[in-house]
Amino acid sequence: MQTKSFWILCLCFILCGCVTDYKPPYIDEITDILVVEGIITDDESTITLSQSVSLLDGKYYAPIYIDTANVYIECDNGMRWQAEPYNINGRYTIKTGKLNLERKYRLKIEFDRHEYRSDFSYPINTPEIDSVFWRKSGKGQPVNIYVATHSAEDEVLFYRWSYREDWEIWPEYYPAPGFPQQCWSSANSRDILIGSAEKTEFGQLTDKIFEALPSDKRWSVLYRIAVKQNAISKRAHDYFTNIKKNSQNMGSIFAPTPSELRGNIICTTDPKRPVIGYIDISSTTQKTKYISRFDYLYERNNLDCSVYTAQQLIEKYGTIPIAYVKIGPDDYILLVCVLCEGTAPKPDDWPDNY
Repeated sequence: MQTKSFWILCLCFILCGCVTDYKPPYIDEITDILVVEGIITDDESTITLSQSVSLLDGKYYAPIYIDTANVYIECDNGMRWQAEPYNINGRYTIKTGKLNLERKYRLKIEFDRHEYRSDFSYPINTPEIDSVFWRKSGKGQPVNIYVATHSAEDEVLFYRWSYREDWEIWPEYYPAPGFPQQCWSSANSRDILIGSAEKTEFGQLTDKIFEALPSDKRWSVLYRIAVKQNAISKRAHDYFTNIKKNSQNMGSIFAPTPSELRGNIICTTDPKRPVIGYIDISSTTQKTKYISRFDYLYERNNLDCSVYTAQQLIEKYGTIPIAYVKIGPDDYILLVCVLCEGTAPKPDDWPDNY
């Protein structure tokens, strides 16, 4: 294992500093690593499985999602819950109901004739989120989203967050016959969002979790962010800190990874087989924040959405540019001004009055 770890670390330096391709010994032994992401929590847990891809052809590491594994959550009293059978992009959903804080739980994976397990651990009770709020320091400055929390008597010191965003969009020019007048977009967090209250007073913690420019259409009509919070152990916090640093330095968590980043999951059928992942167990708390156009965060780009006649465009450009679209008998406007850029369906619980 020391020899393999040595070559893994060498490869990291090679990627950063060498111009010509180089294949050290044992390179094949650090590819196709199982990567496990997720957390065991109350009611419904989502676990994502993927494999790293060899560097040799693509010049970078990218995930291949695994949809054919058997995934379980096990309790130390013998109970077991299996993931639902329909898995897309490596996402496995497991419904356990409310976790018992006095019992231990772990993750079990069966894939490619091998078995993987995380450590048995007690669930951590996650504090409530105190608030989700925004800050913008001035005109032209980005909009920052923060989460604030605390734990009584410093019972919880380490946190991990995730979020889902939904936002409504209107085209810049309104109305334009034949074009949608409103649409929606959505996104989920992708970065590793962790925080520590280890050095704060009274266990209070405020962290920035998201940032976007004031010209981003998120702020133009109505925006919603639903933040989920999980308490995590110090060991998990250290693990995700190292993974985050590795991702920032190499561009992906699927880059060559030192052995100390492999977390708390092992392959029981072949303990020498590498696997990346840390599965913590905790309850989840959530808070939602809306931001409307009446908060005046949105700053439009300098986009000319004036309406021109055909003759005016010909006089200005010598022809009617393809960037313009006809919106009336003799009226033209930039296509980008009438497009509604969202592609997501309207959320079922989206407010109509705001």
